[in-house]
Amino acid sequence: MQLSEFLANDTVKNEIYQAMRSGTLPHAIIIDGAKGTGKTTLAEIIARYCVCLSESNKPCGECSGCIKAVHNSHPDIYRADGNNVGELNVDSIRKIRSDVYIKPNEANTKVYLLLNCDKMLAPAQNAFLKVLEEPPANVVFIMTVTSANMMLQTVRSRSRIYSLYPVTVEQAAQEAAKKFPEKNYQEILKIAEMCDGNIGQTIQILESGGEEAKKLADEIFSAIPQKNEYLLLTLTSRLSISRTFASSVLDCMLENVSECIKAAAGIRTNVEFAEEIARRMTKKRIYRLAENTEKAKEILNTNVNLNFFGTWLCSVLRG
Repeated sequence: MQLSEFLANDTVKNEIYQAMRSGTLPHAIIIDGAKGTGKTTLAEIIARYCVCLSESNKPCGECSGCIKAVHNSHPDIYRADGNNVGELNVDSIRKIRSDVYIKPNEANTKVYLLLNCDKMLAPAQNAFLKVLEEPPANVVFIMTVTSANMMLQTVRSRSRIYSLYPVTVEQAAQEAAKKFPEKNYQEILKIAEMCDGNIGQTIQILESGGEEAKKLADEIFSAIPQKNEYLLLTLTSRLSISRTFASSVLDCMLENVSECIKAAAGIRTNVEFAEEIARRMTKKRIYRLAENTEKAKEILNTNVNLNFFGTWLCSVLRG
């Protein structure tokens, strides 16, 4: 995919395009935005540009560098994902610090794709800071995170931040329809509208649980600040429908938490109730919600009884 094919976010695209054209691409990039807005896609486009062997029209998509990058087999693209245990901890960052001073194998630039840096704790970020302060000339770091505010200020100040926003509802529906040609377009459009144009969320809901998962996630999240334990318990008990459905609901809830974190930091959000919840909850409680929802995802992957799970989730969400 070329940068021009990346949907919407024209301001971000134009700035990156000019940096590519002038050879002034930042050595450290943070791409933030809700899950499903295309952070990984944009990061991979930039990575392919860095290892493309063509003299023009980078990334060309045809040279050996681009082909290897597409197949995740390029020796000069290091990839780590915070969703995988241990890939962005202190030890892994120290290994990166040692590796950056080794010359590239095939390309002119080495790229470090650090995905889902939400899971990158402060000690790891501090370890990473040492190489950000004096990076080698032939290295580019690309980090993705739901909100740049989850990164230390010292890391943010040494990086260029590109914030992504959802596309239009119609664009999201059209992209989702390409993956689900058998589905009714009006149904897809309705889900895209519910997701405020977030392509990734639209596709995810179509794949696992339909609009009910998103609807229940919103209802649970809206009920959390209320002093109505019975309402919250009634809602979380509906997760017992199936493990797949419960997982989809929790994914949607994590997106809601991310939007609340943005709202609490004064950043524009597309989730209607995010600002209201941010006003009614302390930042500490919002971050605790994020931790508890992540923990719920981990517990769900075990053989936990789903009826018990709903009761447990109700108790931790109220805390």
